[in-house]
Amino acid sequence: MRILTAGLLALFTATAHGQQTRTIAQVRGDLYKVQSGQGVAAVTVFLVTPEGIILADPLTPEFSAWLKGELATRFPGRPVRYVINSHYHYDHARGGGMFADTARFVAHANMPKNLALPIGRARPPGDTEDTNNDGRVTREEAQTGTRANFDRFDGDADGFVTQEEISADIRRPDITFAGDRQTVTLGGKRVDLIHAKNRHTDDLIDMYFPDERVLFTGDYVWTNRLCCNFQFDRRPMTAWINSIRALETLDFDIMVGSHFEQATKQDVVTFRQYLEDLMAAVSAGITQGKSLEELQKTIRLEKYSHFAGYKEAAPATATLPQVIQSAYLSLTRYQ
Repeated sequence: MRILTAGLLALFTATAHGQQTRTIAQVRGDLYKVQSGQGVAAVTVFLVTPEGIILADPLTPEFSAWLKGELATRFPGRPVRYVINSHYHYDHARGGGMFADTARFVAHANMPKNLALPIGRARPPGDTEDTNNDGRVTREEAQTGTRANFDRFDGDADGFVTQEEISADIRRPDITFAGDRQTVTLGGKRVDLIHAKNRHTDDLIDMYFPDERVLFTGDYVWTNRLCCNFQFDRRPMTAWINSIRALETLDFDIMVGSHFEQATKQDVVTFRQYLEDLMAAVSAGITQGKSLEELQKTIRLEKYSHFAGYKEAAPATATLPQVIQSAYLSLTRYQ
């Protein structure tokens, strides 16, 4: 069963192509946020040090080409020395080769493993599924951005997309780590890489900048908006909640998300409480023997009526009936 909003389709389409509206803004100190696109956008961050730059996700080849020029102009003599991939999905990891002349690439040890798996075992972003397990997807099997960019990814024009094709311009990491945390230091500055422990993807890492008191998170922290689609990534809701609880132990003031609005630590706490309340309401209904349709008619979660998507459709945000359905499927299939 597929759950998809038009806004989310637009999101994946935009990040796959690379939008021309791009901005660089200071977050705090020498840490900067780069946004590609307007509204719901693709976001990455970079930290400037005396010895060069630490860059998070390179996003796309078009974006990276633009950013490399901007960095050379704004910070001459300080090239990108590290590129840190948050996870293997193409809407974050493509285009890193633009910085290969000066940078080393860092990722969790599961990233190269995922890039080597068939497309049905290491799914692209969205709800694409290799329904017949043949290691490739047709245009009909492809969903969201994978379908929107099918012809672009289908390098040999045979009507199928494979993992090799979809990941062709993803630079593989030079440095990997297999534990829960890893620290990258450069020019007296540091970033802590935190494995999200099988949230969204099993190679996903969050990036914590302790001196700036800033957290850069992957695709699973959706503050101030209804969440989430895709049966909670076919993972237990408790996995989402536990990962966010772990983030709350960090000493940060600002959270920069990989797609959504910048937020505060309290916003992150509120998002976790929302997930707990959603899970509790749906779980109680399941225990009472209520059908999905009954749950969608009775669960209101009015405490979160200020969230984007609650009263009207918002980009990349599910409606209340959709998040109830997603929670129901997660709780009945993946707990």
